[in-house]
This record gives sequence, C-alpha cells and structure tokens, in this order.
Amino acid sequence: MQMQKIIIVMIMLLMTSLGHATVRTTPLPGTVALTFDDGPSRIYTPQILDILKKYHIKATFFVVGASAKEYPDLIQRIQAEGHYVNDHTMTHPLLTRLAKNKWYFEMVEPANIVQKIIGKRPVCLRYPFGMSNQAIRDYIRSQNMAPVPMGFNSFDYERPGVAKITSWVLQNARSGQVFLFHDGYDKREQTVAALPLIIEGIQKKGLGFSQICAT
Repeated sequence: MQMQKIIIVMIMLLMTSLGHATVRTTPLPGTVALTFDDGPSRIYTPQILDILKKYHIKATFFVVGASAKEYPDLIQRIQAEGHYVNDHTMTHPLLTRLAKNKWYFEMVEPANIVQKIIGKRPVCLRYPFGMSNQAIRDYIRSQNMAPVPMGFNSFDYERPGVAKITSWVLQNARSGQVFLFHDGYDKREQTVAALPLIIEGIQKKGLGFSQICAT
C-alpha cells in the first residue's frame, strides 16, 4: 500500500515537471497539419481563413503578439472558425540571443494578449527561426506552454513562385508532416495562391488534415 502511494506521488511529480505533456504537437495518423506563422495580417490572414473555410480545414496559427494586439478582430475570427491560436513571441526575435530580462515580454506577454482577446491561453509557443536551446525550452514549459519547432519549411517567405511552393510541399506530404507557412508581414500573395493547390494535392494523396497544439 505504501509502495502504491509512492508510485502515485512520483507520477504526479512527473506530470507536473512535464508541464503541457498532454498537448499533442504532431498530426493525427493519416493526416498533415497546416500551420501559419507571423500573423495576423490585415491583408493575408483573411484570405487564408477564407480558403480554409472553403475546404473545411482547421489549422494552427502561431501569432506575433504585437500584431495580435493591433488586430484583435482577426484573432477572434481565427478562434471563432475553429482554428487554434498560439504564441510566436512578441516581436519575432532570435530567442537564443535574447537577454533573460526580456524573456517574459517576448514569450509570455503574447499569451496574455491572446487570452485577453479570446479568453483562451495559448498552449504552445513556436520559437522564431526554429532556433532554441534547453534553457529557452525549459522556460517555455515553465510558463505552461509546449515548445514547438518549425516543422517542414515551405520556404514560402522566399517567394520562389506558386508552382515551386506547391511542388515542394506536395513532394514532402506524408502522414505526420507539419507544414510551415506564413500569413504575417509582407508579400504573402504566393502563399495565398498556392494554398488551394496544396490542399487539393494533399487530398489526392489520400491524406487528411488535423491540428497541432491540441489538448
């Protein structure tokens, strides 16, 4: 009996130390995940949301706190249409070069902003540029968020052309893949144009879509 109590206590301590261990950061079997970084954008986010709505697909958005604060109506729309809203820092810095006294502002304040807008706190933080270290990841977990890598890079921000973005993504579409796109900042028209082609191509491969940062 005493041993059972010890085991229960150990399990509880382990769950506490893992933070958001129950957050699923990979797609469901037989599906891929579409994720969008750097938004919201007044120009491109609504277009992407319209496309996702047309195809009945739910995605995960990693938003920049400064933009979320500027466009709270877009954060509300993302959430209202069934997509997940998560943290992508306040100003998109390289976290591994950031002074520790700025960690709270960059990593936690965006979550506070999102919570104020939609009443739900992000459960994940995707670190910009795919760059992190153990200290950064530990801090993210200490704030009750799961650290999330960038996933498979579509390189849409390089604007190589709609055909190249589409073919690159479809060549690498397989079960469990997390695709990284961008809806924020400037010149995302190629991402918008490629998205329907990508969705239809993935569907032709017999794959579905699921969200990450699901609890």
